Amino acid sequence: MQQEDALILNHDLMKIEQEFIHNPGRIQPHGLLLVLQEPDLKILQVSQNALKLFGVSFSTFLNRPLSHFLNKLQFFQIQDCLINNNFQSYNPIHLVFHIKNKKIICEGILHRNQDIVVLELELTQDQNVTFVNFYHLVRVSVCKIQSATNFQSLTQFLAEEIRKISGFDRVMVYQFDQANNGIVIAEDKRQDLESLLGLHYPHTDIPRFYRELYKQNWLRLLVDIDHEPVDIIPAINPVTQKPLDLSFSVLRSVSPCHLEYLRNMGVQATLCISLIKKDRLWGLIACHHYSPRYLSYGIRKACEFLGQVMAVELPYKEVSEDYLYYHEILKLVRKNLLNAPALETSFIQSLVQDKTNLLNLVKAQGAVIRFGEDLMLIGQTPSLTEVQQLITWLSQYCHQEVFYTDCLPALYPKAASYKDLISGILAISLSPNQSEYHLIWFRPEVIQMVNWAGNPQHSLEIENPGVLRLTPRQSFELWKETVKLKSLPWKSVEIETAQELRNSLMLAALESSEYQLRQSKELAQVTLQSIGDAVITTNNQGEIESLNPVAEELTGWSVIQAKNLPLHDVFKIFDGITHEFIENPVKTVLKEGCIFDFSDNVILRSKDGKERAIDNSAAPIRNRDGAIIGAVLVFRDVTQERELSQRLSWQACHDALTGLINRSEFEKRVKTTLQLMQESPNHHAICYLDLDQFKIVNDTCGHLAGDELLRQLSCLLQTQVSERDTLARLGGDEFGLLLNYYSFDEAQKKALDLCNLIRSFRFIWQEKVFSIGVSIGLVIIDEKTSDLATILSAADAACYAAKNQGRNRVHLYQADDQDLIQQRREIRWAAQIPQALEEDRFCLYHQPIVEVNTTSKQHKHGEILLRLRDTSGQLVSPMAFIPAAERYDLMKSIDRWVIRTVFSHLEKHHQSLNLTTNAGETEEFYAINLSGASLNDNEFIKFLYEQFKVYQVSPKMICFEITETLAIANLKKAVQLIQSLKLLGCSFALDDFGSGMSSFSYLKTLPIDYLKIDGGFVREILTDPVAREIVEAIHRIGHVMKIKTIAEFVENDAILTELKKIGIDYAQGYGIGKPQPFILPVIKTGRETDWNRH
Repeated sequence: MQQEDALILNHDLMKIEQEFIHNPGRIQPHGLLLVLQEPDLKILQVSQNALKLFGVSFSTFLNRPLSHFLNKLQFFQIQDCLINNNFQSYNPIHLVFHIKNKKIICEGILHRNQDIVVLELELTQDQNVTFVNFYHLVRVSVCKIQSATNFQSLTQFLAEEIRKISGFDRVMVYQFDQANNGIVIAEDKRQDLESLLGLHYPHTDIPRFYRELYKQNWLRLLVDIDHEPVDIIPAINPVTQKPLDLSFSVLRSVSPCHLEYLRNMGVQATLCISLIKKDRLWGLIACHHYSPRYLSYGIRKACEFLGQVMAVELPYKEVSEDYLYYHEILKLVRKNLLNAPALETSFIQSLVQDKTNLLNLVKAQGAVIRFGEDLMLIGQTPSLTEVQQLITWLSQYCHQEVFYTDCLPALYPKAASYKDLISGILAISLSPNQSEYHLIWFRPEVIQMVNWAGNPQHSLEIENPGVLRLTPRQSFELWKETVKLKSLPWKSVEIETAQELRNSLMLAALESSEYQLRQSKELAQVTLQSIGDAVITTNNQGEIESLNPVAEELTGWSVIQAKNLPLHDVFKIFDGITHEFIENPVKTVLKEGCIFDFSDNVILRSKDGKERAIDNSAAPIRNRDGAIIGAVLVFRDVTQERELSQRLSWQACHDALTGLINRSEFEKRVKTTLQLMQESPNHHAICYLDLDQFKIVNDTCGHLAGDELLRQLSCLLQTQVSERDTLARLGGDEFGLLLNYYSFDEAQKKALDLCNLIRSFRFIWQEKVFSIGVSIGLVIIDEKTSDLATILSAADAACYAAKNQGRNRVHLYQADDQDLIQQRREIRWAAQIPQALEEDRFCLYHQPIVEVNTTSKQHKHGEILLRLRDTSGQLVSPMAFIPAAERYDLMKSIDRWVIRTVFSHLEKHHQSLNLTTNAGETEEFYAINLSGASLNDNEFIKFLYEQFKVYQVSPKMICFEITETLAIANLKKAVQLIQSLKLLGCSFALDDFGSGMSSFSYLKTLPIDYLKIDGGFVREILTDPVAREIVEAIHRIGHVMKIKTIAEFVENDAILTELKKIGIDYAQGYGIGKPQPFILPVIKTGRETDWNRH
């Protein structure tokens, strides 16, 4: 780019950025936008897509009050939100629009911008996402982010957790540098995508106006870059007579330039979350998807919340890795500085003598120290003449307490000649007007290779002379730039360390000034006035001689008032914990001649009684002979820092809702109790409390009511615990109580008392009264107790046992408790089953079903049976894991896995048959068992229809089985399911008939095809006449109703012969054939055969 073009760029860039961001009056099509006029909330403007989303023309909404479409409660909720200006608490608002006898459910997002009220509506797409699931999802993510031990782990955890929640193909953490260029510092993506980690992006990719908007609006979703923007009708607001400002709209459309940019990247949908650090846009969480993707408002807010958690962690994690290193070296330098002999130049000489630490303090390779006209060079430096010229230039052009740059040759071209020694400098000034620099560190050139995502110079295009247009880059291929004449950048912690050393040097200069003549005294006075800390000097009797302005402000005493007063009259300090007054530190300094430094829990009480937390240090002032002639006291106000530290400490171990200690702190106290057990055996106990009927309150009155209930119960429980007890909220509606020094009887009585207390408690919310119960698991801690995990697991198991036994009771854990043993076994299976599904360790078996009185070719019938291989490869019977799967709602997943697997095998098998023989000649069916969970699943029919579309399997081949007991218990559901499946062409069997109610009247209601007679009767058909009559009666009734019968447990030929006499249609059992792995031949070409096996 020529110089003329560069001038045009500098002059017109603001106009380009404005053109880049503004796209007034249009929104994305996945939502509807309404503009409301207060106070009656009449609709003044509406987006043109009303017909597509709500089924009515936009004119239906215009000039009508919003109350015309909502019920009173929802309308009052919106009014209350606007009156209180409390959008954060209300958004999103669950709304039901009543339009032409239809109910349209949507989420409403409300905001006000320049006295214009905007309501944005998004149709609810996923009503199954509950707050509890959402809360647990976010809670796990937050815990994982906060557990990061370093900055790199923090950003990587953030990318992984955001992608897990949002489901985007790629999630990047993007950090801005000082020039607003960006770099990808963390990434989580689909495995097939190329990594963008470490790539740089020029500042023109995100222009200034976009960055300003990201600071105001922390979350931005673009569902589909190919969307057709929707106009706002009318385009001009009737009240303001201006186009609608959509800066804070969640539906706002995107500028064509930005869409073109994303299209060039191959991205189809985006989600951007701002990361704000100290009111500055630190970076972005950029989420990319390569197909259109919509996220509900709740999920978007979850992602934004994690971004805010990241912003809170940033100030600590970003500097914590380096802070200890620099702090320790600074302590050494300060120690040498303060312990130096009291000579004129001793504090400067001490720096020269400690060369290694001085350079390591900011990781420099060279330095120069200036004292008066003397220069002392340290480490790798240019010649003395070149350094003098550099200092002269600094004195003329730089006037800051601390000046730093990593590209000195760009500011001072002469430095290019010795770039190998100096390309970056960090300088501190001790003079009042910063006219001179007394300590300068040097860093050499480090040639860097910067990886750019495409050539950063190609983001600007000049169409005609004097006309500049911002266009997105066409290429994002790796473009490497070699950066020269620059050093490694100075870290913020290094700059802060230099500032801290400056303060220490100024204090040292103050001590040295006592030995100077009038010129030195004036310098000391100026230093006192300019230093940021409070400083008090005394004579050798401890009487005040001077206070600087900061000391006057903190003590409430002026110099005139305090002059010649004993220090303890002005500087009153006491211990913040014991509230006992502390001896004046200057007294110790004057007596012992040492430096005195303390900062923990010191409180300063000023003249007006105001109290401030301070840290302070005192040092002796000596004359030329080394005699102590006074003392200097330096202190600063750390009230806010200490309050923040205390608040963070409290939050780390307490539950924000109830104020009780949290699970982490509770576990620490249990560990402490276990340690006490080793030292002096005593009896202790733990109660694990899980509220009963809590969900009813949440579902009936909302989560605000649930939160209030938890607060009231916390207060109620606290009245029943003593100081030696520990009450904690463990999460959700679960509480823990540690009972220290309780006998078995005392602990059991305490648990029963708490149970009765909560049972008698009545919670009132908006004129509704609720009774709440509690299930309590009680575990005794004695010398046999092993560790924390075992105790908590036992308490949890005992609590669940209390719930299973009818709730609202106390269950004492005992190691040989069979209920708990079974429960623990089921809990283990509940964890293993999802893993087995994920690792595909389930396997299918097949047991044949044969026709008893066949007169034609035997058809292939059979029942599909389920097995599981454990991690060692051993087969596990279904009766081992099915109870756990039923209890923990895992049967739906298992049923669906079975159906998908069977359908897949059948498709491959029959596709190969179609290539070799006429598949129509083979009549067969496969019986698949269904669980009660699938029977009650409203989505199961939809799932089954989808599977028949995905896999080319004839429904006539599939027979579904449910047990008699299950069918009768869910009769209405069973009838609906059977009818739906029969419409598809599937058949249905009623399993284990005779084992349950055996009511023949139900057979008239259930439209089944097969009746499977319970094996208990079939097995005894030869020895028990009653059993034979039952079998024959079931068969006879079945035939009258045109239902074929299948006899189970046919174990030998004699039973089969008897079944033939009765006329049973089909037989199944070990006498017919044992279950075998489900194997279907797949014929490929010619004689080649593949065995499709699971």
